[in-house]
Amino acid sequence: MATFDPSGTYMTSWLQPDGKTYIPGPVVIDASNQSITLNGAAINSPAFTASGVSWAASNNNATSAQLTFYQNAGVNGFVGLFAQGSDPLPAANNLFGNAGAATQQLATWNGTYNLFSLTSDGKSTPLSDKLVISAPQVTYGGATINQPVYTGEKGPNGEIDQLAWFSGNGNPQNAILQFSNSQAPTLTLYGEVWSGGAQPTYVNLSGTTKDASNPPNITVVAALISNTTTEVTTEVTTEVTTEVTTEVTTEVTTEVMTEVAVAVIEVFAEEEDKPSLGSTKGSRPKDDAAAAESLLTKAMALAG
Repeated sequence: MATFDPSGTYMTSWLQPDGKTYIPGPVVIDASNQSITLNGAAINSPAFTASGVSWAASNNNATSAQLTFYQNAGVNGFVGLFAQGSDPLPAANNLFGNAGAATQQLATWNGTYNLFSLTSDGKSTPLSDKLVISAPQVTYGGATINQPVYTGEKGPNGEIDQLAWFSGNGNPQNAILQFSNSQAPTLTLYGEVWSGGAQPTYVNLSGTTKDASNPPNITVVAALISNTTTEVTTEVTTEVTTEVTTEVTTEVTTEVMTEVAVAVIEVFAEEEDKPSLGSTKGSRPKDDAAAAESLLTKAMALAG
């Protein structure tokens, strides 16, 4: 095991193969007794080492992973490789976890959310199901959610709060949802919902407390936190702008832009044209993803 207790409930950011798109990743729970769960399912034959844990699909797991734990300012995190099904592990780190606790209560997100199903090719469909949060109770499609998991992660521009639940706890579906108040007083959400099989590899659900016939514009936020001699938090945001056409089926075109907001010190892939502290700068997605990757490589090296 690691030199510290790595137990905790980790919300994750999952980098997709394009090297620039982050989505809410699986919920990993380390029980600190040589056991670990992912999205509510126990991992078979996890192999714990002095600095991390790994598991393989060949041991009747739905996923494979190699994760390295670390601590930053007393908060547990991990960085590592992750794959679903029989897919091989990627060559570079693509899963980043943080076990920080939410400072905002679930009641912060109380409301009735109108929901929209999103497809990977940019189509949106209004759903009849609604998400209702009246903390501590959560209902989805009229059904009370069992054992919801509420977590939070601090980023330079505010807290990222997440609500998740899983079919293994007697729920009709799995869900990993993140919330935003950037359009206050309207609250919005985005994430993934699925009934069975593998977790979707794109954001397939959005919602708003506004009575709207069109999906809200959403910003998917991934806060990547590394363990270095100087605390650094890099926040990567993927903005999804929806433009609705007049066709009967709501067509949504997506324009994706990646930005990196830097806190504490400046971290960018290039040496020139450095922004001032706390500033935000439009970026080259692959270069900035590489810069974030470099931060987390330091975390892995120091996590022994």
